[in-house]
Amino acid sequence: WGAWHKENYKDRHRTKCFDVEYRSNNLGARDDKVYDQTLPSDSIILIGDSFVEGMGVNLNDTVGKILEKETDRKVLNFGSGGFFGPVQEEILYNDLASKLPHNEMIYFFLPANDFIENDRRYWRSKINRFRHRPYYKKVSDNEYSVFYPSKDSKSKFLLAVQSFLFHRLQVFLVDYTYSANTLRTLSALYIRSSNKEKNIVNQNVKETGYSYFFDDSESVDGSLFFTKKLLSKASNLKRRLIIIIPLMEDFIRIRNGENYKQLKWYLDLKKIVSQTNSEFFDLADHFTRDDYEKMLEKCTRHWSIYGNKIVAKLIMENFF
Repeated sequence: WGAWHKENYKDRHRTKCFDVEYRSNNLGARDDKVYDQTLPSDSIILIGDSFVEGMGVNLNDTVGKILEKETDRKVLNFGSGGFFGPVQEEILYNDLASKLPHNEMIYFFLPANDFIENDRRYWRSKINRFRHRPYYKKVSDNEYSVFYPSKDSKSKFLLAVQSFLFHRLQVFLVDYTYSANTLRTLSALYIRSSNKEKNIVNQNVKETGYSYFFDDSESVDGSLFFTKKLLSKASNLKRRLIIIIPLMEDFIRIRNGENYKQLKWYLDLKKIVSQTNSEFFDLADHFTRDDYEKMLEKCTRHWSIYGNKIVAKLIMENFF
């Protein structure tokens, strides 16, 4: 579940904080209604990652469903978690969402993830070198294309065998032995190998800043190229709205007097807003650290039921 979804699928997400069901429709979008050509022409498309999809909340508590109720218009949720960045969002809109009836778009941008999701440099560790996602590739000044990392058939086969054997061993130990310590050891080894990848990513983060204070020119240029491409594709719509999503860390640095509004990503994004005749809405301008803390779910640090309501309310007050 994530990085787009299976069609007509459902899954259950349980943590100590919540127990929710995720369900996808005929196109794989998180909705219980069909998306087809019979949709109203004034439908609104949402594009974004797990915040938009509604991680940790039931369908009717997502920002999309709340907006649907308040506007009395159909809202199409094309948000997706699982390392979903501007390249995937542009592909998703161009190949799928743009073909549906709609006249407005709300595009959610998360600086904490969106600058690195499709930058191959941040995912080059030995462990995850075959991570199957689209990445951007610079082909000339101000021009980027999409590529997928290749994997030979031998590597695919070995990876599948390893995965299968590890899973079967887990099942065997649980069902037929009392070797809980062995299982824990296997899990620890797997987690340790995963953490090697995370440490590589974290090292890059230390060097380039993070979230609202990210300042890697190469990542910014590549990511925003596809953001602009998506907004340009939607130039025929009545309105395009870009909403910037902060993290708690951003509010702490802002409170300490740091200024992100002079950084390259912010200035370039404002320029794209102007060039595509879009509208810009930065959530960091509308909350204090303490206010935003109340909007986040403790287990996932995504918007809680309350947080989705507040964001939807702000959008209604300012744009509808």
